[in-house]
Amino acid sequence: MRPVTKGEAPDQELKRYQDAEQYLEERLGAYCSFCEMPISHVPEVEHKEAKTKGGEEMSWGNLLLSCKYCNTRKGTIVKRGDKEKYLWPDEDDTFHAFLYEDDIPKLNEEYLLLQGKQVRQKAENLFRLVKLDNIPFTPAVKDRRYAVRNEARNYALGSKQGWDKIKKSAEREEYLQIIEMLAQSSGFFSVWMNVFKDDMEVRQILINAFKGTKKEYCNG
Repeated sequence: MRPVTKGEAPDQELKRYQDAEQYLEERLGAYCSFCEMPISHVPEVEHKEAKTKGGEEMSWGNLLLSCKYCNTRKGTIVKRGDKEKYLWPDEDDTFHAFLYEDDIPKLNEEYLLLQGKQVRQKAENLFRLVKLDNIPFTPAVKDRRYAVRNEARNYALGSKQGWDKIKKSAEREEYLQIIEMLAQSSGFFSVWMNVFKDDMEVRQILINAFKGTKKEYCNG
């Protein structure tokens, strides 16, 4: 899960929490803060602690961008005072907490073992909260995250095959630009980073391409 930095609250006072959308998108890109799917329609401003359960409606620290699927899954489960039971991409090292080696994300047990039981539980709580491993088995289940993530993974794998063939040629710079643009359009930063896990040059390009990425967590 891409760790992000939102920066300080906007100087302009927000009249409605929905007004934060333009600032969040400007700083983080139009991607879901949880599943990393590109948001093609209007992103939803999500409250980490549900406003209907006492969460601060206008607090910058309580707001993230979300796709409708993650926002719906999360619902109003996290009430005021429960935020510390979860990892959050704008507060924690969510990049190392989850793995994207296969078609379905999972907990990074090796990393979390070193972080201790409390951090592992927070990671699992967030994972279950938005159901990152959900697979819609029937058309009636409206959740496109799995399909769109697999599509992005196929783009990344194809790009890696092409890059391995062309990276020593004169066309390498042009191909790097193609990789950057394709990654930005297909989203799922962590999927791309996993596919290119052994190529630091491309990984650095990806880190820079997705604005708002908290670089110190992704460079290691």
